[in-house]
Amino acid sequence: MAFMYQVSTLQALAKGDFYGNATIEELLANGDIGLGTFEAVDGEMIVLDGICYRAKADGTVEIAAASDATPFASVTYLNKELTFDLKNIADMSGLLAKLDDVIKTHGENNIYACRLDGIFHEVYTRSEMKQHSEPYKTFAKVLETDQREFEFKNVSGSLACVYFPQYMDGLNVAGWHVHFISDDRTMGGHVFNCSLQEGKAYMGRSEGFTFLVPKTKFFQKLTLTDVSKEEIESVEKAGNK
Repeated sequence: MAFMYQVSTLQALAKGDFYGNATIEELLANGDIGLGTFEAVDGEMIVLDGICYRAKADGTVEIAAASDATPFASVTYLNKELTFDLKNIADMSGLLAKLDDVIKTHGENNIYACRLDGIFHEVYTRSEMKQHSEPYKTFAKVLETDQREFEFKNVSGSLACVYFPQYMDGLNVAGWHVHFISDDRTMGGHVFNCSLQEGKAYMGRSEGFTFLVPKTKFFQKLTLTDVSKEEIESVEKAGNK
């Protein structure tokens, strides 16, 4: 059975908990597809085929070291129970509508992971600069000053997507969270828009949810019930495209 394994909560990340809660080695022991970020929000994480990639703020991509740490990530072993082709998707909202159509058929209260391999007309992504000053700013403040945006055209690559149902809002983004990496593993990041020429999707439901509670003093002292919906959505939807 494939369980979704998550390190910490999106609420904590939104409030500036950027401290490492698990190593990449520990993370990859629990899944081969997923996404997240790195300690001090040093780039966006894409996990694909059991390899953890870091899309950095300078536009480069590297394989993360096993000893690197993550404050927040979600991974699972991809269950390819649902496969389908997609063509001529104009934008992100159109793509997510297609994915939503599938989960409406199979149950909106499940957790899903999806891999989409395709040829994209355009992909708009972001990453963030590593934070050096403590206490850390909130994630929304980081995005105001240290977000870097990228536009990739006519590129082949993969989307790593996770879906959490509405009742899990706050633990993660309710709905879809999507990261991209190119086939040549030189381009990637958090996706806030894309247009797809054609592709094939592999989607599966998780049988359960495993949650790693951070042991840091910072996390234990956080008040997480006052994180606004706008703060949560800023983590997912920031960007100007």
